[in-house]
Amino acid sequence: MKMVEKVPKLVQAIKTLKLPAVVAFGNPLLDIIVILENDELLKKYNLKVDGELELPEKKMQQLIADLPADAEQTISAGGSAQNTLRILQWLCGGPSSSPVGIYYGGIGKDARGNMLESLVRAAGVDTRYAVHPTLPTGVCVSLITGSSRSLAANIGAAGVYTLDDVIRCKFPRDAIKIVYIEGFFVTHSLDVAKQLVELTRDTKIISAFNLNGVYIFQDHHDAIFEMVGLAKIVFGNAREMIALAQALDLKFDDVTDIPFLLNNLKRVTVGVSSLSNKDWLSDEGVFIMTQGGSSPAIAVWGQGQSVQVQPITPKNPVVDTTGAGDALVAGFLAGVLAGWDPKNCLEYGCKVASFMVTRLGVTLSNLVPPDLLQ
Repeated sequence: MKMVEKVPKLVQAIKTLKLPAVVAFGNPLLDIIVILENDELLKKYNLKVDGELELPEKKMQQLIADLPADAEQTISAGGSAQNTLRILQWLCGGPSSSPVGIYYGGIGKDARGNMLESLVRAAGVDTRYAVHPTLPTGVCVSLITGSSRSLAANIGAAGVYTLDDVIRCKFPRDAIKIVYIEGFFVTHSLDVAKQLVELTRDTKIISAFNLNGVYIFQDHHDAIFEMVGLAKIVFGNAREMIALAQALDLKFDDVTDIPFLLNNLKRVTVGVSSLSNKDWLSDEGVFIMTQGGSSPAIAVWGQGQSVQVQPITPKNPVVDTTGAGDALVAGFLAGVLAGWDPKNCLEYGCKVASFMVTRLGVTLSNLVPPDLLQ
């Protein structure tokens, strides 16, 4: 029996919810996506293939000036959580439907910020930006070489978001089902992230957190530890999970052991309920790990229950892996909103990710492909 026959129609399920159902907090960025013929620019700026790095404003301007004049460029809305909300809206009816989510973050009062807000609102996402007139809107340059990508960002105004900003931007706690926070956000606004998760205590609101990048563990591992301990659902790829396990001094023989070890650690430190509860989201310690390539994605929850989903081969050639992780999160959270079980959530996330890697950046087609119309 095919998955589409087992699960409720996604858009129909979303229509039964009071919207908006998701709030997301992150670093809003304007993406400049460039296809390179070689890796000379990566070497010049010490950028790693499939890596992420933050550059100071001056260095970022130098990089932008060094982009080949004849290279193909695409401008798109970016930022991890912002990408996820745009994809989620696309899956759940698109811009013609009521906003499924509200996005929060900091931008500058400049042309880049105006363009970014227009792009995100055009996708149907409600934006509640905090505007910082003295800071530039953040930018991310995505350098594509073959099927790999390297990201260089200067977050600018996205690096400022305070508790006062949350109050000014009106957080609609009553209707919310999910609070989603990207890892990059906690490097500068951990107090905000902790307060947001605290608001979900003793409610049915689900808190979800994305590890996002290996490099942020270098200076912000304590913030990451706190959020992993507080959030109900934690997303990360294999490299990020390895960095987390090493920072926590967890011993493992294989990378696939890590989500189980984290789930066990969470149960020991926080405590979870029993196997008899049919609601898999009633417990703490849900860990979602992707591995890329031909290795399966893994979900672990409850008392070590798990499911693995083999990667889905894209129907078209792989163009850019930039938004794969954000797309998987969007598909997974769509399943959570629709009331699916972990396997169906993960399967759908993998399907959405397999589509996104065939696109340049997180650019969305006008229509959702038929195989994603769950």
